[in-house]
Amino acid sequence: MNTHLQFRLAVSLAGCISASLLQIQPTDAGEPAAISADEQMRFFENRIRPLLVERCYECHAEDNVEGGLRLDVAEAISHGGDSGPVVVPGRPQESLLVAAIRYADLEMPPDTPLSSQEKNDIETWIANGAYWPHEKSMAVPAPQQDDDGESWWAAQPIDPGQTPPAIPGVESPSAIDRYVDVTLDSNGLVRAPATDRARLIRRLSFDLLGLPPSIQDIEAFVSDNRPDAYERLVDRLFADPAYGERMARLWLDLVRYADSDGWRADAFRPQAWLYRQFVANAFNSKMPYDRFVALQLAGDELEPGNDQALAAVHFFRLGIYEFNQRDAEGQWQNIIDEMTDVTADVFLATGLACAKCHDHKFDPLTRADYYRLRSVFEPVLFIDRMPRAISNDAETLTRIETLQAELREVEGDDIKRIGDAQVDRFQPELQAMFRKSPSERTTYEHQIAYLINRQIYEEGLGVDKIKKTLGKERFERREALLKELQTLNADPYGPADLMTIVDAPGEIRLTRLPGRSQGASFEPGTPAIFGNVALEPTPPLDAPASSGRRTALANWIVSPENPVTARVMVNRLWQYLFGTGLVSSANDFGRLGTLPSHPELLDYLAKRLVDSQWSIQSIQREIVCSATYQQSAVYPDAERAMSIDADNQWLWHKSVRRMDAEQYRDSLLVATDKLVDQVGGPSISGTDGRRSIYLRRFRNSADEMLAALDVPPGIVGMAKRDVTTTATQSLMMLNNSRIIGIAKDLAERVRRDIDAREKCESSNNDESARRCDRAIQFVQVAHRILTGVEPDNSLIELLAPLASQGAGGEVDVCHILLNSNAFLFIE
Repeated sequence: MNTHLQFRLAVSLAGCISASLLQIQPTDAGEPAAISADEQMRFFENRIRPLLVERCYECHAEDNVEGGLRLDVAEAISHGGDSGPVVVPGRPQESLLVAAIRYADLEMPPDTPLSSQEKNDIETWIANGAYWPHEKSMAVPAPQQDDDGESWWAAQPIDPGQTPPAIPGVESPSAIDRYVDVTLDSNGLVRAPATDRARLIRRLSFDLLGLPPSIQDIEAFVSDNRPDAYERLVDRLFADPAYGERMARLWLDLVRYADSDGWRADAFRPQAWLYRQFVANAFNSKMPYDRFVALQLAGDELEPGNDQALAAVHFFRLGIYEFNQRDAEGQWQNIIDEMTDVTADVFLATGLACAKCHDHKFDPLTRADYYRLRSVFEPVLFIDRMPRAISNDAETLTRIETLQAELREVEGDDIKRIGDAQVDRFQPELQAMFRKSPSERTTYEHQIAYLINRQIYEEGLGVDKIKKTLGKERFERREALLKELQTLNADPYGPADLMTIVDAPGEIRLTRLPGRSQGASFEPGTPAIFGNVALEPTPPLDAPASSGRRTALANWIVSPENPVTARVMVNRLWQYLFGTGLVSSANDFGRLGTLPSHPELLDYLAKRLVDSQWSIQSIQREIVCSATYQQSAVYPDAERAMSIDADNQWLWHKSVRRMDAEQYRDSLLVATDKLVDQVGGPSISGTDGRRSIYLRRFRNSADEMLAALDVPPGIVGMAKRDVTTTATQSLMMLNNSRIIGIAKDLAERVRRDIDAREKCESSNNDESARRCDRAIQFVQVAHRILTGVEPDNSLIELLAPLASQGAGGEVDVCHILLNSNAFLFIE
């Protein structure tokens, strides 16, 4: 059999490497699932209904029905207007609404066309079934609900009840196990036996560090006979800086982190990494969760002189920014809405965004609830802090003053005229806000002035325009001055060293419904379902100029009396360790979400979090030390168990999970001995040996390897990643030049490891000859590097002949193993 044919055969069989395991436990990978009702609802409420309200209701709603068409109720859209039905669910190409917004027939809206993104949203909505949350919807019917929300479990006080007693004959070493065992027992099931130590350390290392253990670490743990060997291992992993990197990566998904602005320009944000570093440092320093939350919501108010606190509130700067948006008022409206939405999602797992345009159709959340929370952020102002001078000695400061004075002289009034021309491109009322004295502005006028000023610098002060205006000699002198100022950290046009927020000075604008300048207004407060608590702001002692609204919100969110916050976080921690939370809809504890599989266990962990002074590691330690976490993925009577609980909802075995994108790339670096052990620092470009968390994450162009394995783009927060199986992934793993190069590097490392061993002296018996056979050794070492365990005989028999054919065959063996389930999946 020639080498190429052997390789094709081996690839076709490599998927069977963990066949017995995967037959017992289907992985999360599979065909992309149909869009859920929850996802459809969120897309409609966040993207479609606000668009219809803003652009269509003036002519096509209850009070004004031009052309016989209403676009404010589902039945009216289905019936259509004078021209017939305007929407054909699932068929945007046949829908008159799409033709109208594309100006292919009618031209709607007639004044200003929708943006490309808005048009795409409409088409996506129709293609996915034109979901409308109404009792007679064209898509998914709304469930019935009570009016007062008293049955909404997430709003009830935390009550774990009494810890269940141990089930007779079942060893339950922890309270977690007893909660799980009582549910298993009631369904006629028991937990799987404990997994072996080699697989356990691999599982734990990926979960806590995001990295595989070394062969030496596996051998040391397997041979450690001390009764507290596992607890010692847990302590060591918690102390590893890689722990904070792994936890940060999970949190960054949730808060929509990226290193770029997004949308069209997708400009790089050189300061974003400071927030990423704050998060990693917080986990590594064992920062209590209540403080972690408070700093992200109000760090500028709590510790205005602390750069770490100012980096923490970059949480609110992580949203998308449109660099050339002339509608500054509309853009700021979207920014504050997004702050409100992400706060409710991340910390409260509450779909409050669905109450933006109307009362929530499913949960007991009103439109007033939305705008009370939104009022908290009414005075927020973006601040781009310029770098401090490299030294404050008199000589340096004098030099900076001299250079800046000469710069002003060289520029004259020309730069100001360029800026004024940019301001003139905005609407007159916005120009007036910008040109108003800062001391006389309201908070809202400061916000609009910020957006205008930023556009002047990012769009108007281009090099070509300045060069043409100043002329060659003045331009070159200006460039020289700026270059020297840059070396002193005093370039007035350079990038900010920190992007943060404060509360703007001046009168705070009243929070009203969109488009209204009179009538009812809303004061800061919590949703009624959580007690309708008035958030009484008290100006912070260390930041008296601030309103204190966000500090009041933070205090309420982390109050022990708030039943949601602790539940949400422990559910996320459980999801990080098991793949699925006790509430599988981790960002939605409402009626469109799922009920807890183990409600008493969820409340037990929530109470433990509060009682432990909000210690995240204490909860993680308790979970990973449970027998439930340490059980095997292989079940003795899998067929019967599958017939009872095919989804493993009751946790009768440990679910197998595919590595996520960063785990995959980082594992390749570890396997080839190329991981650079450097913690922290700015985001980098390229594909060097730094961990994936340090790669620049552009929203519009992710790293091809990470993108193929479902890395989120950071457009919106993601509580749980998709796990898809696509042809693109297989083609990348088989044909991508990076993967082939990695296979070559891995083969070289395996050769080095074999050569470093004691020379094997073979005797005449078959067993000795087999032990010293280099091809067999190659397969064994390569498999252990990638999977942590020895290959079975059938795999050795399959791959050893290929490895015996020289360097090319060894590379093929490594390439096959890199595509194997045993490497790609974590048991």
